[in-house]
Amino acid sequence: MKHWGIRNRVLLVALLPAITVAVALAGYIAYRTSADYEQDLRDYGIGLSRQLAAVGEFSTYAHDRDALRKIAQSALAEPNIVAAAFFDGEGEVLAWGGPAPTRLQPIPLVEHPALLYEDAQRVVFAAPIFSPRYDPDDDLFVGSGASLPASLRQGTTGWIRLDITRAEAEQRKREALHFALVSSFFILAIGGGLAIVLSQSVTRPILRLRDALERIRQGELDVRVPADSGSDLQRLEEGLNAMATALLSSRTLLEERVHAATSELQERKEEAERANLAKSRFLLAASHDLRQPLHALSLFSSDLQRAVASAEIDELRTLSRRIGESIETLSGLLDTLLDISRLDIGGVRVETSDFPLAAVFARLHDSFARNAAEAGLRLRCRPTSACVRSDPALLEQLLANLVGNAIRYTREGSVLVAARRRGTHWRIEIRDSGIGIAPEHQEAVFEEFFQVGNRARVDGEGLGLGLAIARRMARLLGATLELRSQVGDGSVFAVTLPLAPPCADAAPAAPDASPTLGLRLLLILPPTPELLAAASLATGWGYRCDWVGPAEALAIAGDTVGLAAAPTVFVTQSTPLQGAPATAARIVLGGDGKLPAGAFRLAVPLRPAKLRALLARVAAARH
Repeated sequence: MKHWGIRNRVLLVALLPAITVAVALAGYIAYRTSADYEQDLRDYGIGLSRQLAAVGEFSTYAHDRDALRKIAQSALAEPNIVAAAFFDGEGEVLAWGGPAPTRLQPIPLVEHPALLYEDAQRVVFAAPIFSPRYDPDDDLFVGSGASLPASLRQGTTGWIRLDITRAEAEQRKREALHFALVSSFFILAIGGGLAIVLSQSVTRPILRLRDALERIRQGELDVRVPADSGSDLQRLEEGLNAMATALLSSRTLLEERVHAATSELQERKEEAERANLAKSRFLLAASHDLRQPLHALSLFSSDLQRAVASAEIDELRTLSRRIGESIETLSGLLDTLLDISRLDIGGVRVETSDFPLAAVFARLHDSFARNAAEAGLRLRCRPTSACVRSDPALLEQLLANLVGNAIRYTREGSVLVAARRRGTHWRIEIRDSGIGIAPEHQEAVFEEFFQVGNRARVDGEGLGLGLAIARRMARLLGATLELRSQVGDGSVFAVTLPLAPPCADAAPAAPDASPTLGLRLLLILPPTPELLAAASLATGWGYRCDWVGPAEALAIAGDTVGLAAAPTVFVTQSTPLQGAPATAARIVLGGDGKLPAGAFRLAVPLRPAKLRALLARVAAARH
């Protein structure tokens, strides 16, 4: 059909309703006629057999064969009756009219007239003949002392069978079908004639338009069609002529402009993609390479501070402190640039799970409470029973950026972290009473290195990258990050996440509880500067640290009973411990690539705050 021309298609569309109506009409008439005749035949046979059974009730009881024969002969006078026969209760023939019947076998087990069987030529009905009804308390029987005979107590004394021919019914069906076919033929003839006329009047101007369009497609823009079809088709022809004229006058100019614009757009797009990819790769490589000497300087600074801690050399103390502050600032900048690079090139893997927000809020409060107090602010994390579906580590880092930003730009008052239910989502809000953000700057604050009025370019006030990272993280998590603010009335940053089913209570431990929760660190030999630094920091925080070889570490990791009794995390350099079960907690310092389930990666050089937060998270999960 897809290769048919428009003329055949229009003809088919015009004929289709007529064909549908004709077929439906013929089918309906044939079906209804056949069904009605069959029903009439059954009703006729059941009614007549019931009447004959009532008429022959006493004759059958009395075995009056002559009377029954007369009744059967009179039944033959009814239309379509070809045979009638009476049978006693045992199925033996008593009398008949028409062809001699055989014994009634099998005896019908019905109490009402019913269809006995049927075939293409006839329909046979059978009706029970009941014995006359007598009252057993009649004085005739009571006074005489005789009992009611058993034959009078039984219900059925015989049967009447009627044979009805189908000849007349079949003749009526044929007449009805013939009428339906003749009616369908006339409908098709009238519809076909109208379809041919319609197809010719519609397709002729359309075919002319088709030929003209084909010539225009081949470049003949001077082609014109006669605008004489009338109505809508005439307007279409006039429009085609106007289009050909316009195309002829502007084709060359339009092609030149489209080609020039396309070339320029493609060139700029490729240039932007190359620049963006080059920037991200450069920042990723440069920040990674520069971290190594900065990490060494950080270790030297820590050693210098410990060496002069007991001496009275103020100048060395000041110098040591400033070196440490400078290194921390540079390390923070490089960490931030690396985070942006990893987010831009898709180097961050999202591990989604269901977890409670209470533990995240508790860690945020522990991390920023001191900073808020030093700034003269009050940090409040409202208790919540919310459970969300997201990446817990990325979400905590996202919220930490927002909380740190709120503390940095709030001069007095408080910072509030709260979660509110919104339908099928949780809305996490960070509210502050800070300086606020003007409407014209509320979109720009999410760009890199942008700070309103350049107020934060002073030392210790950040670099304008926190909100840029926050937006990238929100996009990576599939969350929405919104800002609502007015100058002088503070700001509200909101992160909306899908809610999760209720999860186990993960409230933070009491203040006097041990923050390590008995967690042990197994550091895999050989010792590297990063592993040594991690061991030194963890020991200072109260964690137990042991050094083991790879083989011994695998043996310990396979002892699930021992790990359950003594929570342990395996710390390696660059690559995770190979062969360890998925239930073993693992931390990898540096490196790249995909991590197995249950493993976490920390960028090097180490940030103490990130290491401490991750250890606390692992300890809480293993507790």
